[in-house]
Amino acid sequence: MVKTIDHESALEALHRAWNDLPAKSRPQARMRQLIEQILAEDDVTFKYILVTGYLAKYVNPSIHARALQKGSKLKGAYDARSLCHKVVVGFEKTKGNLFGLSNEPFVNKPARHPEHYGTNPQLRNKILAQKLHDALDIANSAKAKDVYQGLVHILRVGSQHAADRKKIRFKGRVNLSAVLEFINEFLQETDGGSRLVSIWGAIISLISESGKISVTSPNTADEFGGTAGDVQIYYNGKLVAASECKHRPLNLDDVKHGIKKALEKKVPEYHFVIAAGLAPGQEAQIIKELDDYSTKVDLLLIDIWSVKKLLAGMLNPVRRARFGKTVVELLRTMRKFESANQAVELWNRITDQA
Repeated sequence: MVKTIDHESALEALHRAWNDLPAKSRPQARMRQLIEQILAEDDVTFKYILVTGYLAKYVNPSIHARALQKGSKLKGAYDARSLCHKVVVGFEKTKGNLFGLSNEPFVNKPARHPEHYGTNPQLRNKILAQKLHDALDIANSAKAKDVYQGLVHILRVGSQHAADRKKIRFKGRVNLSAVLEFINEFLQETDGGSRLVSIWGAIISLISESGKISVTSPNTADEFGGTAGDVQIYYNGKLVAASECKHRPLNLDDVKHGIKKALEKKVPEYHFVIAAGLAPGQEAQIIKELDDYSTKVDLLLIDIWSVKKLLAGMLNPVRRARFGKTVVELLRTMRKFESANQAVELWNRITDQA
């Protein structure tokens, strides 16, 4: 029989647990260890599955903590996605970045199964998946007071993560070599393409000082975001340019899709910003496609590695000093908090040595 969770009671439980964060009591050792290990990792969806499972188990002890969907064969199946999106997500936004500030965490692959199994072959992080399995199983057989202590500790650890958000150490001027070193090192990883978006967005933001810049995570569907590109430039409320950033080889479909968006949204200038070149065998077709539409929209193909020195030089020493902070702010706008913290550490290290 499918179980239900009263969302109002769940929200009240979250607020009660939040108020109990200063309490000295802690969950039993194994539960505490697993909670802390899971929340220390980068896999955001696992964090939301954890807090949702504990919350549901506390509010309705008859549910199974590892169940994710009503169709689960586990005794005590319920709609975990609804509870997470309608209660946990909204609660988190009032408290800060507890688990990743995701709008819809259960649309990600780890949550798109009837129940969570640590041995699920479709989950890439096998070790963390098993830890989550164990943490939820412990809650599933625990007494209500112990599940509640686990919920409190989940919020406690999450609040510590939010409070530990690293900060940029500001300097009045930053030289060219420091910015170039930062770009080179930071773009060694992609984070789904968001790092390139943040680098390009920061450059455009600082150069276009009288304009307004908006960024969208590359993982956000066009239909959901309603954007013309990953980076958009507005002047007096009018969209004047947009950029599509690819940290993987740019292919012909990417170009056609970008041009289609530019024409539909009447964007006069469109950039394709690349960091891994063009798709092998498609170079000539891509150049031809850009040429064919050059009379309808200004199209630019920009290799970040080729132009980084010129653009960083155009910033000047004072604007370069704001580059690291701008990158971090854009990453946080995209909810890429781990990359944002890594950007802080890298920027501080490089500028301290300069």
